[in-house]
Amino acid sequence: MLQRLLPLLLAAFLLASALGLVASQYRARLLFAEIENLEKEARGLDADAAGLRSELGRLGQPANVEAQARRLGMHPVSPDHIVALSVPLSLSQLPDAPARETR
Repeated sequence: MLQRLLPLLLAAFLLASALGLVASQYRARLLFAEIENLEKEARGLDADAAGLRSELGRLGQPANVEAQARRLGMHPVSPDHIVALSVPLSLSQLPDAPARETR
């Protein structure tokens, strides 16, 4: 009885192992394809980021900022609209703060 059952068990084990191998190879190929797609997407995002950094550098140039400000109706401040405030150099020169009410 054992001599008949042993080859069947070994055949079943061999078949299960073969199916497991095929399934694991299929899963590995799917994961490899996903990795390649994600790497392609990452390269595209890196290119987008480089373009945005370039655009940010261009837009941050003073000439471009001034042109955009003028387009929005802004203009440089005239000297008669500038108010200079004196700032005390130490805490001892600060005026006394008004007392706060406590509730």
